[in-house]
Amino acid sequence: MERYDDAIERIRQIPEEKAVPETFRDYFMTCADFIIKIDDFLRDTEDVDLSDVSTEDDRGKELLRKLRTWNTVFYGEMADGYEKSYLNPSFAEKKLSPFGGVLSVLYMEITGLIPSAYEKDLSDITAVLETFIQIYCMFVSDYSAHVEDSSLNELPDVQAIKDVLYSYAFDYSFDFLQRDLDGRYIAGDSYTRSVVLNHDFKTASDLYLLGTYVSEAAEKTAEFIASLPQEEVDRMAYTWYKGFKDGFRIQGKPYEKKSLIEFRYQVGFERVVKRTAEYFREDGFDFTIPRKSGHFITRSPKGAGALYESPNRQMDYDHSYDLSLVMGDRIAARMIEETNQIFRSYGQEINRYAGPVVMDCFGEPVFEPFDKEENLRFTDHQKTVYGKYRNDLQLLVHRYIKEEERSFTIIAWPLPTIGDDFDKIFHETVAINTMSSETYMPVQEKIIAALDQAEYVKVKGRGNDTDMHVVLHKLTEPEKQTNFENCLSDVNIPLGEVFTSPVLTGTTGVLNVKSVFIEGIQFKNLRIEFKNGRVTDYSCDNFSDAEASKALIRRVIFGEKENLPIGEFAIGTNTLAYRMIERYSIGARMPILIAEKTGPHFAVGDTCYSFMEDMKLYNPDGKEIIAKDNECSVLRDEEPDKAYFAVHTDITIPYNELDTIIAVTSEGEEISIIRDGRFVLEGTEVLNAPLDD
Repeated sequence: MERYDDAIERIRQIPEEKAVPETFRDYFMTCADFIIKIDDFLRDTEDVDLSDVSTEDDRGKELLRKLRTWNTVFYGEMADGYEKSYLNPSFAEKKLSPFGGVLSVLYMEITGLIPSAYEKDLSDITAVLETFIQIYCMFVSDYSAHVEDSSLNELPDVQAIKDVLYSYAFDYSFDFLQRDLDGRYIAGDSYTRSVVLNHDFKTASDLYLLGTYVSEAAEKTAEFIASLPQEEVDRMAYTWYKGFKDGFRIQGKPYEKKSLIEFRYQVGFERVVKRTAEYFREDGFDFTIPRKSGHFITRSPKGAGALYESPNRQMDYDHSYDLSLVMGDRIAARMIEETNQIFRSYGQEINRYAGPVVMDCFGEPVFEPFDKEENLRFTDHQKTVYGKYRNDLQLLVHRYIKEEERSFTIIAWPLPTIGDDFDKIFHETVAINTMSSETYMPVQEKIIAALDQAEYVKVKGRGNDTDMHVVLHKLTEPEKQTNFENCLSDVNIPLGEVFTSPVLTGTTGVLNVKSVFIEGIQFKNLRIEFKNGRVTDYSCDNFSDAEASKALIRRVIFGEKENLPIGEFAIGTNTLAYRMIERYSIGARMPILIAEKTGPHFAVGDTCYSFMEDMKLYNPDGKEIIAKDNECSVLRDEEPDKAYFAVHTDITIPYNELDTIIAVTSEGEEISIIRDGRFVLEGTEVLNAPLDD
């Protein structure tokens, strides 16, 4: 590609030049050196299709050894040298003020090209390289003019540099969006899919073909999975596959009309992913494995949501809001229109998409982010614009991917970093993930029968300030209707909860949890206040600065929204999972997927039935679930921008922080479901056995 060759030729000259002020030479040389490494990698693998290389012969084994080295070359600075890297906004600002923030984003954009190098996507790489050259030349030009006339500024204006990045984001937004959307919705011959199909992952070395960061933990995970007997892998894969398929069956959705799934999983589980894909292939399904975006304009502040292992979680946190460089009404509107164009271009192909098959993991070291004043942030206006953009995007996606024809499933597995008891925890998790729905179904039916008599439910905590009053929908035909879904082992593995969408009016109180793990971050003393089902105040003790703590909650839990409604109230019943958590003292490291089954939980944002409100849904006992709407979602036809929030975040109160759950009838009769953290409703006492073990 001629443009790529021209860009590389120019960049290779930079280390020999002294054309910018001395303060900035090291930065530009560092960026140029990284780009040259990418070019060296491309030349080193020029004649090799990395996605289809044989790793059985000597040549393939030698290539894997080289790729291991390249992984260290590419990701070493992020993993081990971040504190003194220009990727670190604090270090960059110290060395490059007042350009530190913007130039740190530029370097982040350059390092984000590593996967593109493995995929040999020269167009994607060239777009970034030409932008880097343009900014470098601005520094060169102003410095040169200053040397000739000292009255002139030796540096460009900071806003001028920001304008270049704005133009870059604006000009290439369509290309970056299409790259991300194709990776999710179009199977084709994508790189990640080909790597999984063409390799057996019987050794951890195969991970280095993916082009993502490979940590010691990922290697240990892959080695462990490789050591499992085939029957164990089959069991893991089949549970995952069956959960997805059962979701269609239980919800009455047309599985046979679909033929494409999307895998989301953590590096190291490729052997399980491949086996699961084989089960789906028997049903005529293909699959995609999308990557995390390497470009700040298409990177979500909330997190990856795609194939990615972080070399440095503080780095990801520091760059959560790089999008603030460009986010505004104009670019948000452009991205919505471009996304619409891309979806239209798919034609009937998009109708193949059945939904995501998701694997969550737990056991990573607890991450406590440090909030730096140098980090970029959204302005109040940008928060509003971005919130509206996410809402508009959600509505757009659901226009092309009908909720009544798609589903999902999610399962969780431990990582070796959980500690010395990993093997035991892993095998207990297998048991938890494959629990019998037939055993739990009648027990949960008894809980639902009691709750369906209630006008409202009282939830009180123990050792915290939780005190919630939850209003339920009125059943007009109680013999045929129910407020609560009997959640068994299908879309949401493991089984073990009953849940509903509460009435907002009258739902009031305080939700306070001493420790809860959400999106990989441990929230300390999380406190959220509600009035008429809406968030009115919130706090946590993660930072000494109250506003920094609020900002963390807004980003991770609220999706940059204020005044969110309660979308879900649930009671988790999986006491076996809770026993495992307590036995190994891993409560702070559990994903919400399992944690939500180990106590009552509330979700802020959308209901569990967003875009499915008009579908007829039934519990196994034949009763219709009628609590699918609330005062927000009923506006979906007249004011859709007020109906949905593109957020649904669960917050669990564990049994050891729970005192009582009491259903209160319209006559004032109290029916105790839980007292002193134990199930007391007749017919549910069996759930206490693991708690008392």
